[in-house]
Amino acid sequence: MAQATSSPDLPWHELPPSLTGATCKVYLYQAGSLDLPEDLVLLPGPNEPNESTKPKDQRDSSKRMVHLPDYVFFIEHTATGDYYQFDLGMRTDMENLPPFVKDNVLPGKPCYPVAAGKLLKELGSEEQQPEKVKAVFFSHLHFDHIGDGAKEGFTNAELWVGPTACTYARPGHPIDENGAVLSENLPMNGSRKIVEPSISDGILKNAGDKRVGLVAKSKNEGKYEAVELRETTWIGLGAFDRGFDVFGDGSAYLLDSPGHSAGHQMMLIRVKAHKSASGEEDDFVLLAGDCFHHPAILKDPKRTARPPYSKHCMHTDPEVAVDTIYRTRALAERSNVWVVGAHDHSVGDGIGPGKQEIEGLVLLNDWKMKAWKKPLSARL
Repeated sequence: MAQATSSPDLPWHELPPSLTGATCKVYLYQAGSLDLPEDLVLLPGPNEPNESTKPKDQRDSSKRMVHLPDYVFFIEHTATGDYYQFDLGMRTDMENLPPFVKDNVLPGKPCYPVAAGKLLKELGSEEQQPEKVKAVFFSHLHFDHIGDGAKEGFTNAELWVGPTACTYARPGHPIDENGAVLSENLPMNGSRKIVEPSISDGILKNAGDKRVGLVAKSKNEGKYEAVELRETTWIGLGAFDRGFDVFGDGSAYLLDSPGHSAGHQMMLIRVKAHKSASGEEDDFVLLAGDCFHHPAILKDPKRTARPPYSKHCMHTDPEVAVDTIYRTRALAERSNVWVVGAHDHSVGDGIGPGKQEIEGLVLLNDWKMKAWKKPLSARL
């Protein structure tokens, strides 16, 4: 058992201290929920085949489902007072999703969407309103994170996607009849400012990364029309080799975290900055997107449903996804970092024990004092 849960050799880059004391306020709110078949998400034990690998006549007839929250996040950069949003959940008019999603993704997965823009209008203060959001950061572009493409309320926001996201999302449906993202979500006419951080092919090649040349090829195919490929200074953060300082003051970093879907990224946010003389480490929240879909997976990444142990998988590149989960777990093992996955029901259990749904805007900055983080050993 110890061998199954042991981590691979990972780098460790110390989280830099805040030179200015800059932090962000992070608010969680729940934009609905969805149910997924357990075999799509989880293995019964590390690298232990689940029911989906058995002949149909030998499978457990009771189809187990897992109920997943859909968490989104409102962020205030305290130094400037600017507002940001991380992820948007699902759109409420799901009949308008691309046919590929409706036909191949949604069947057998009941969804209960609540519009993030409408929720924020109701829950936020006079200042905490969607039209005042400066940018929306998408962890990735799956239907349960992109919402309606930031149309309802978030019309003034820039749209930030992760590295290589446009190689997957463009040109989108209906230009591509099999597109999984709507063309209007990342418009090619320049009507919205779209930003994708750039990782050079040199960096990717040195890392042995499969994405070498992907953006250049997609640029030649016209997929980067009206997209700002932003040059960034990548640094190591925790077990991750590539992150960059979003606001330039150490209050928040976007982390390149591939494996789940093209362009998957996380956001590491400093929520408490302690005076250096105290010797106490600053507190962080890591918004982990779809790195994992069940808290037991963060405890043991080898419980991720994937071939050959499952006929189903939630990740585009399972091997890379498991590596990313190990890197995320390395941060979760730190007492000053709380990892918050978009669908991690243990987060809600910590905030409101026994509650199926989280109500209101929940400020996460005092998570440590309120003991909301559950230890990895307790994640079942």
